[in-house]
Amino acid sequence: MKNNLPVTIQSLNQLPRINDLRFSADGHFLVWSQSEGTQGVLYARTLRGEPFKISGNLNVRGGIGYGGGEFGLRANMAIFTEKSGSLYKTRIIKQANPFRISPAWGSCGSPVISPDGKWALYVFQDGEINGLAVTHTHGITWPSQLAMGADFYMQPCWHPSGEKIAWAEWDHPSMPWDSSRIKIGELGGMQLRLFEEHWIAGGEGYSASQPYYSPDGKWLSYIIRDGDWDNLMLYHLKMRTHKAVVKGNGFHLRLPEWIQGMRSYAWHYSSRQILYTRYSHGQATLWRVDVIKGKSEQIDTGGIRWITQLDASPFNDDIVFLGSSPKIPKQICLIRSGILSYQQSVLEQELGDMAVEPEEFEFPSGGGQVAYGYLYLPQNGSQAPFPLVLHIHGGPTSSSPQLFSGDAAWFTSRGYAYAQLNYRGSSGYGYAYQNALKHQWGIMDVEDAYYLVKYLIDKGLAQPKKIAVMGTSAGGYSVLRALIAYPGFFKAGICSYGVSDLLSDAKNTHKFEKYYHRFLTGDLARNKKRFIDRSPINRIDEIKDPLALFHGDEDRVVSLSQTLEIYEKLKANRTPCTLTVYEGEGHGFRNPENIEDYYEKIQSFLKKYLK
Repeated sequence: MKNNLPVTIQSLNQLPRINDLRFSADGHFLVWSQSEGTQGVLYARTLRGEPFKISGNLNVRGGIGYGGGEFGLRANMAIFTEKSGSLYKTRIIKQANPFRISPAWGSCGSPVISPDGKWALYVFQDGEINGLAVTHTHGITWPSQLAMGADFYMQPCWHPSGEKIAWAEWDHPSMPWDSSRIKIGELGGMQLRLFEEHWIAGGEGYSASQPYYSPDGKWLSYIIRDGDWDNLMLYHLKMRTHKAVVKGNGFHLRLPEWIQGMRSYAWHYSSRQILYTRYSHGQATLWRVDVIKGKSEQIDTGGIRWITQLDASPFNDDIVFLGSSPKIPKQICLIRSGILSYQQSVLEQELGDMAVEPEEFEFPSGGGQVAYGYLYLPQNGSQAPFPLVLHIHGGPTSSSPQLFSGDAAWFTSRGYAYAQLNYRGSSGYGYAYQNALKHQWGIMDVEDAYYLVKYLIDKGLAQPKKIAVMGTSAGGYSVLRALIAYPGFFKAGICSYGVSDLLSDAKNTHKFEKYYHRFLTGDLARNKKRFIDRSPINRIDEIKDPLALFHGDEDRVVSLSQTLEIYEKLKANRTPCTLTVYEGEGHGFRNPENIEDYYEKIQSFLKKYLK
């Protein structure tokens, strides 16, 4: 934002979109997956060297649910998931030549390589069937199924001996953050079979995830929900005893598992320490705990406020993670000898001291309860009160954390205040706060949106006649509900691939969220009227304020037909409305040209209706 010029979408599009990263098994390389437009790429580099591609021209993409878990590492090799549904093997060298080791059959994710390098264990999905499969890394033989029977699987891992595995699993109607189990499996045989399995932790109301064996093979660690927070647990494999080494108290130890391959802690190579992340109120801090004494100490991460995909070197004290803050776009962060380093982006250099720093606030909402939000103020020298854009996050079991927000930079550099709402039901504030949304989706989130804006108006920060509300997916649903519940209060709405028909969504959505409405709305058989009444598609006549709609024509999560029906009804009612459908886009936009067009149209829309 040099010379107070607005941040451009071209600059934001140039930021790397890194999905996951890890140390190689020898500790000499960093390997990471990155999205470049519609293409997924696997890169590697030495700790100080230049990156090189190791995935060829293939499209690296996790295929289970919303994706994630794109690759696994061992020795000097990587195995990654390709968009077709195949697994590919590649060496961590320049001019790598990947080759296929499993057929394009269904979808796959979270590949992990056995200690001897001969086998790849992974999660598969074939239609409505999920399970664990294994294939030889030479790629000559067909994969074989190891475990089936649960509705979902994630986070498989190998014991250092190669004779055991562990994984997390769960069943409908639960989501993984509600109820999930940790299991250990015993392996053997020439063709590697699962001889027996043991359920060791988790269950109904006790979500357990992220199982990892200690490097010395004595322990299996995992995270389990305990009351309002999480505990980091150790299971002694010989004694078959459990102990908590970190007890959550005002902080979580993980994020809701929307995708495969999520990691919030890592074993130190010595097996005497665990590096872990604490999440609270939209911020993350890095810690280490002594597994014998149970004593934790914080690790300095400088200005970094959000941490994901933590990993530890297999041979020394190096730590790597994806880090961000309101002033630092998400990127690879390395801690070596206690010193944090990362590559400053071009955009970060452009922003300099003009980068936007949000103010966190707690505000009173309905029923005497409180909710939370962040406010980013304009950076163009204008004075309060400001025109306001309120963002409602998706999920809805998710949050808006304190990381770099391209939307915040874009809006505030154009004179708008930008607010993010963590309504009752958001993660990161304790499970009681998260569970407050039970059967209240479309009610409580919308009520909090209204009271947040009212709070900012009363504080003299927002202009009452210049308020826009925007959201994507579940956040788009909240936008539609807000325009219905508070006509004239929000002067414009921006809804991208939003849910509008709860009946259709509950009946036709993908497997992962098939029963999510049991928590969000109720039981469809017994509460059908509630689904009908809370569906914006049935109350379009009540929307009177201008609305901009965006959708991808290949969206498999929310049908384009819902958005088309809203648009046609609004046009028939002569309610100001625009619709943009992007070809080749799914549930979220990837093509840089489409993203640029998206923001250009938002800018024109707001200029017209927030005069």
